[in-house]
Amino acid sequence: MPTELGFVVTRLMKENFKGIVDVAFTAGMEEQLDKVEEGAVPWQQVVSDFYTPFEKDLEAAGANIDKVKLPDPVSDVPCDKCGAMMVIKTGRFGKFLACPNFPECRNTKPLLEKLEVPCPKCGGDILKRHTKKGKTFFGCANYPNCDFVSWDKPVPGKCPRCGGILVQRMGQNGPFIACGDRTCGYIQRSRKDKE
Repeated sequence: MPTELGFVVTRLMKENFKGIVDVAFTAGMEEQLDKVEEGAVPWQQVVSDFYTPFEKDLEAAGANIDKVKLPDPVSDVPCDKCGAMMVIKTGRFGKFLACPNFPECRNTKPLLEKLEVPCPKCGGDILKRHTKKGKTFFGCANYPNCDFVSWDKPVPGKCPRCGGILVQRMGQNGPFIACGDRTCGYIQRSRKDKE
């Protein structure tokens, strides 16, 4: 899915590099590269013919384009320390909440994704969480009062054999649905498996 940054980059490319962001240019370059492969045209000539006008466009774009700063999406979560509405940032382990008043306020929080599955122990919300090393797990929002945790993603529905929680696991042929209690052994067959 295109991001806001992708739209900005595309707009800047169309405005500043009209000769390159063009179907005719791409087709012509493919023809030239085919001729290079056949040995009919030296590659140095193709690169020179491309780079000489491109270098001028690049210099002009460097002078004309201001630094682009995309606004961070604002969440509905207030900062515990200063009261400002926290914004969504992206780090090495995914998205998280941060105070927009950085560096004066350095408050951050994990951005937790809520699953549409109730906790099998207390009925609370199940949240997608990450370990310090970035591995994903699923746990109850009522922790430490509820100790439900699972490495496998809980999915809606109950096990038809034991009534336990159903989870999504990864197998050799991709994801499949099974009972969260491995001793039960229930595996939900797909239509393809049944046929």
